Amino acid sequence: MKNLILLIFIFTFSLQSCGQNTELGKDKLNLEKFNLNFNVAKFYANEIEKEQKYEEQKDLTIEKIREKKHTEKEIKKLDEKLSELNNFKWIKIDTIYNAPYNYDYYNRENPIGIQYNMGSWKNSDNLGYYGKMHFEKIEMTKSFEGDFMALVALNESKGTNDFKQLLSFIEQKHGKAIVKEYDFFGSYFVYFWELKDHLLAISSKYDNKKNTLKLDLEVSENNIKVDTTKHPTINTTLFILNNKYKNDSILRNFNLGDWLFFNKILDKK
Repeated sequence: MKNLILLIFIFTFSLQSCGQNTELGKDKLNLEKFNLNFNVAKFYANEIEKEQKYEEQKDLTIEKIREKKHTEKEIKKLDEKLSELNNFKWIKIDTIYNAPYNYDYYNRENPIGIQYNMGSWKNSDNLGYYGKMHFEKIEMTKSFEGDFMALVALNESKGTNDFKQLLSFIEQKHGKAIVKEYDFFGSYFVYFWELKDHLLAISSKYDNKKNTLKLDLEVSENNIKVDTTKHPTINTTLFILNNKYKNDSILRNFNLGDWLFFNKILDKK
C-alpha cells in the first residue's frame, strides 16, 4: 500500500513538474490546462541562451574579419555556424513600472514586474494551444519573487471561424463570457471569464497589414522572386491573469503590444 501511494505521488509530481517546466521552442504549451505555478524564466531560458550563443559567434566572426586573423576557409566555417545558430525567438526582457506609461523611462523607483516579450516569430510557429487553436507568439509577466502574473498569446487566422470555434469551446467549459467593447484604431470586443484562480480573456481584431513589412523570397535555381503581397488576418489574442494580481495595479500597466487590449478589462464603467 505504501509503495502504491509513493508511486501515485511520484506520478502526480511528475505531471506537475512537466507542466511547470515547459520550454519555449521545445514543447507546446497547453494553455487550456495552464498551471499558475509556472516557471516563467525557465520557459524562455532556452531561447535566450540560443541568442547569447549567436551573438558570441557573431562577435567572434566580426573580430576575425577586422583583425584579419583568418583564412577564407575559417570564415566560411564561422558563417555556416552562425547561420545554424540564427534560429531563435528574440526575447526582450522589460521591467514594468507603476507609472502612467510604465517601462523604464517613467518612475523607475516603483517596479512591479518583469515582462518577457517576443521580438520575432513566424506565422507557421505553434508554440502553444487552447483547444484547436494554436498560438505563434507567447509573452509573459512575472513578479520579482518569480510568481507567474500574466500571459498573452497571439494567433493569426485568415477568417473568423477559428475565433468563433475557440469562443464556443471556452463557453462550453466555463459558461457565457462577460463581453466589453473597446476602441483602439477601430472597435473590438473582449470576452472574459473570472475563474477560481485566474482570469481568462480572448479578443479578435481585423489586421489589414498596412503597417506590417512583408518580404518573402522564393529562390529557385535560376531565379529569385520577391513577394511583398500583404494578406489581411484576424488576430486573436488570449490573456491569462493570476487572480493574485487581479486587483493590483499590474493591469493598468499593460499598455504596449498585444498586452494593451486587456488593460481596461476590469474597469467598472
